[in-house]
Amino acid sequence: MAKIFLTGITGFLGSNVARYLISRGHHVIAITRLSANRHLCDDFADEINWIEQDIDNRWVQRVVEHRPEVIIHSAWIGVGHNERNDWDCQYQNIKLLQSLLHIAKQSGTSKFIGFGSQSEYGTYSGCVTEDEPLNAVEAYGCVKIICSEIVRQFCKYHKINWYWLRLFSFFGKGESENWLIASLIRKMATDNHMDLTAGEQKYSYLFADDLGVAVNSIVNNDGRSGIYNISAKTAITIKQLIETVRDMVKPSFNLNFGLIPYRANQVMHMQGNSSKFVEEFGEFDVSNFNDSLSKTVGYLREKFNFRDDESI
Repeated sequence: MAKIFLTGITGFLGSNVARYLISRGHHVIAITRLSANRHLCDDFADEINWIEQDIDNRWVQRVVEHRPEVIIHSAWIGVGHNERNDWDCQYQNIKLLQSLLHIAKQSGTSKFIGFGSQSEYGTYSGCVTEDEPLNAVEAYGCVKIICSEIVRQFCKYHKINWYWLRLFSFFGKGESENWLIASLIRKMATDNHMDLTAGEQKYSYLFADDLGVAVNSIVNNDGRSGIYNISAKTAITIKQLIETVRDMVKPSFNLNFGLIPYRANQVMHMQGNSSKFVEEFGEFDVSNFNDSLSKTVGYLREKFNFRDDESI
């Protein structure tokens, strides 16, 4: 089993990856701040080796002393809508990456795994491979591209295996309240209808636990360094997803499709081709979609205090 340093553990994807890695027997080290909300880690917090950034300004050296064999970089500053085009905010991610690569060099780390984004491809339509031209349209995607190149060049020079995972759409425990499924359930808890676009967009939604499967495969196997798409194998229309969630939660809720126009330059098909990863490391999209969606809906119903008498 590996000794792993994971950033972003209190966030949506980081917490789900940590939970999966711990379930597979790995030892996880994580940094956190006193102000951070750790509620997504409640069920495994006692199994984490925590390093408090606020208390010890030597956190970088503290991590080095643990000699992590693998570094997984999930943290990112400025993921909210209002910050994605804030260049000063996004630049801070380069400084954080610099600290992590210093740790990798000083610790003799053998693998560096960074979480990229479909935003690196910019505006596109279809199922894209890693060869798709990069055309980021926001500072967020641009700085992701910059960081991926820094990781590639640094790790190549220092002979560290590196993996940059371009992540597509996810759902699961801990997802943002502003995302589609959470927004829909919150609306159903307080209203009897929702106005929507026609919902013809097709997106690939991967259960967050399956990202843990993918990361664990990299940790356990010596695959080729490089950039890999991580996306669900199939895409679902927004209309179909919304109707499925509605039927699970409140069948009487009215969905008024087509009353809201699509935004300018609306992407109608957003999906990644993950065959490169599957050929190198094996399948990771292994969860049953309906079962996973049911688990997510249950988590969100509890989060929003959705009462049984509201569900129909």
